[in-house]
Amino acid sequence: MNNNSKIHHLLFFFIFFLSNYTYSQPVEIFKDNFNDNSNFWPNDKYTKIVNGNLIASCDTSYIFRMSFKEINFNEKKDFDIETKIRQLSGDETQGYGIVWGSSSWKNSLIFDLSSEGWYRIYGYRNSKLFYIKKAVWRKDIIKPKYSNNILTIKKRGNNLNFYINGTKVFMSGTYNFSGYYTGIITGQNTKVAADYFLLRAEKRKINLLSNQISKYSKENMGLNINSPYSEIAPVIAPDGKTLYVARANHPLNIKPVNKYDIWYSILQSNGKWSKLKHAPKPLNNSGDNVVISVTPDNNTLFLETLYNADGSYKNDQGISVSYRTSDGWTIPKEVKIKNYYNKDIYESFAFSPNREVLVMSVERNDSYGDKDMYVSFLQVDGSYGEPKNMGAVLNSYLGEGTPYIAPDNKTLYFYSNTEPGYGDADIFVSKRLDNSWTKWSKPRNLGKKINSDQWDVYYTVAAKGDYAYLVSSKTSFGNEDIFRIKLRDIEKPDPVVIVFGKVLDEKTKKPISAEVIYENSERGKAEGIARSNPKDGSYKVVLTYGVKYNIRAVKNGYFAVNETMNLKKVSNYKEVKKNLMMAPLIKEEAIVLKNVLFYTTKAVLLPSSYEELNRLVKLMKKNPNMKIEIIGHTESRTGYEKQLLKLSEQRAVAVKKYMLMKGINTLRIQTKALGGTKPIADNATEAGRRLNRRVEFRIISQ
Repeated sequence: MNNNSKIHHLLFFFIFFLSNYTYSQPVEIFKDNFNDNSNFWPNDKYTKIVNGNLIASCDTSYIFRMSFKEINFNEKKDFDIETKIRQLSGDETQGYGIVWGSSSWKNSLIFDLSSEGWYRIYGYRNSKLFYIKKAVWRKDIIKPKYSNNILTIKKRGNNLNFYINGTKVFMSGTYNFSGYYTGIITGQNTKVAADYFLLRAEKRKINLLSNQISKYSKENMGLNINSPYSEIAPVIAPDGKTLYVARANHPLNIKPVNKYDIWYSILQSNGKWSKLKHAPKPLNNSGDNVVISVTPDNNTLFLETLYNADGSYKNDQGISVSYRTSDGWTIPKEVKIKNYYNKDIYESFAFSPNREVLVMSVERNDSYGDKDMYVSFLQVDGSYGEPKNMGAVLNSYLGEGTPYIAPDNKTLYFYSNTEPGYGDADIFVSKRLDNSWTKWSKPRNLGKKINSDQWDVYYTVAAKGDYAYLVSSKTSFGNEDIFRIKLRDIEKPDPVVIVFGKVLDEKTKKPISAEVIYENSERGKAEGIARSNPKDGSYKVVLTYGVKYNIRAVKNGYFAVNETMNLKKVSNYKEVKKNLMMAPLIKEEAIVLKNVLFYTTKAVLLPSSYEELNRLVKLMKKNPNMKIEIIGHTESRTGYEKQLLKLSEQRAVAVKKYMLMKGINTLRIQTKALGGTKPIADNATEAGRRLNRRVEFRIISQ
């Protein structure tokens, strides 16, 4: 290679390096000249914005005070933090300056100086003081009381560089952030004025959802739902008719009123929401009470917080469940989660529609940031397994929270402080890629119609998918309000079916309080459990398309009559009414085995019959003294009476043989053949004949 070639190559690499270095330089992402408080700094007796300055003070009650706000940026990339600040009054031996990377004073990084001429760099980890650089005198560059000093922190690569009035005074390695509160620290008996506060960091492109919510704008839900206080955590019942909200500082809250209580609203016939009502005890107590999830029938609530046996507050480390009764709600009981712990003071949870999966936002030993998304799976004993981190695609170096799993069981909405966004927290969406719940599509920002330059969290959608509900601090009556936004078809989660009706006694037609089980008929696995209302027997379940379901109600003293719904063919959102009948177990009363079916003109059971026969086997094993009679029926057909009688006998025997194979003693089962002699419907129609082809059982003795 000749000299000219070498020069050209060196020039190329120099230009390449320079262009990339220039590209990676921090850019201004935040600057406050304190002309007003539009950036929401603290506003109390210690911190005020006056005449273009942030005035921060500390009296003799504290060693120091911090006035900070959350400013999100990537701590792994280069950044600058800078303020111009002067001491107005007080003790000149005390420090004042910049606090950054903080979650509270207990976990923070600090660069300060004093009017008498020293600077220092130090921090706290779990309340323990450590020094990066102990106090150093620099009267040559530090200006005295009443004069402005400019403090600057510059991260470049793996180094932190500290400047006072443009002079570099120290360099250190980097320190991990414990949070993203950044601002001013003021020493004891000192008052200071900051002229501006500036932060430069990596400017990142917002990863927007390709089909953004753009036709409609979010709307504040008004004073029936919101107040001058704080409203968060909206949970809309799957049928879209009940809205649960957590509200703090309201005078009707159980003391202390600054804790969150559960409130609820009902959708009126005119399409408007009723004024929020305070939920009764035992749902509310002296702790933070928040609804996580409500079953479609509105008869079961899952709640943050653990409760004592008398309904009083126990602690925040977990979740509880409460059931509606004819007299109100049961005292919430703990839902066990293996090795559950949370190192953060906040948490949030979301269930999958079938309750088999629990997603939570907590901080644990293997978290990437302050709070990460974890997944836990339902166990056979009703508990949930040990939380598993959901991976680096969802989780990042800052915090993620308020998860919500859409009724399609695939779409996850959550907020993130880390990903590039418009404000303090933005709402993102991701799609589940497999059944591990740890592989997800890259999260996408929902756009400006949802997210603002402030705090936007708690996104949730009713099963119908017509509206999304969320929390925002932008244009709110109080600290945070509940908003909603109308969705276009393209923005809705995958369609689902709401099945509703009543659980009734087949004989008396009176309502029954029972568990409603819906299962995948092909896998024979329960997809979820609901409860019918103890007063009127009503129930609701949400089913996803692509599956064939069995639905039945279960209660002691009854034999469930199974209903089948084939949702293999995907269609639009719909609501289907289906009453569930329960046959009382009364001696000598015949009960139809509705789903015990045979191949045409044969006495060979169809595989779809096994599930119902297994329930009959289970009933007899539970009641070892029970004896039954299996009765075979067919339709009536003139001239074929003998053949049909023989077929009904063979079918009754086929049922008995199946039960013998499952371990039932032959002496406990008798058979009878009635052919077409006992019709229950008109034999002149195919529909009637189909009903007449049946197998029944009756209890002979118990």
